[in-house]
Amino acid sequence: MLMLIRLRLDAIKIYRRKKLLMVKSQKPLIISALFAAMTVVLTSFAPISIGNGYIHAGDSIIYLVSCVLPFPYAIFVAIIGGALSDTLTGYAIFIIPTIVIKALITLPYTSKNDKILTIRNAIMTIPAGIITVIGYFITELIIFGWSVAIYDWLGNLIQAAGSAVLFFIIATALDKIKFKQNIPKDINC
Repeated sequence: MLMLIRLRLDAIKIYRRKKLLMVKSQKPLIISALFAAMTVVLTSFAPISIGNGYIHAGDSIIYLVSCVLPFPYAIFVAIIGGALSDTLTGYAIFIIPTIVIKALITLPYTSKNDKILTIRNAIMTIPAGIITVIGYFITELIIFGWSVAIYDWLGNLIQAAGSAVLFFIIATALDKIKFKQNIPKDINC
């Protein structure tokens, strides 16, 4: 009888340990899902139409999350947020290129500092913007031809620049309230 009680207590300890590990490992995914939802909302529900696309604030959230969360989670946010936004706004033809482009724009940033807006992350808005402009230029060139690609490149440039400016504003505000220092350390940021 004593042995059964002991086995039962051991089983409870193992269950609690697994449950604790599961809860800790789900935190980054939950935070990523929230950022992905923010990306979708800011992209899909507040766009400004231009040519064959639209200008939106969603990329600024992708820049932000790339500076806050570890690399795989930032890519998750970029891919899910971008693909869902293209679906919701009627640009489903751009889903595959968007997945590639949005994943690539997360690469230049780092989440290893205590601040979001570091000199490095500020400068990295330039390569992220170049990736956006060139990526969508090539996409539109393949799908629609030269005339549309040349017509829309300026809109993509404005999109990238606007996202960078909005990222600077949001990152500065979040750094003032020490947002990054208040994120639980168990999500590996």
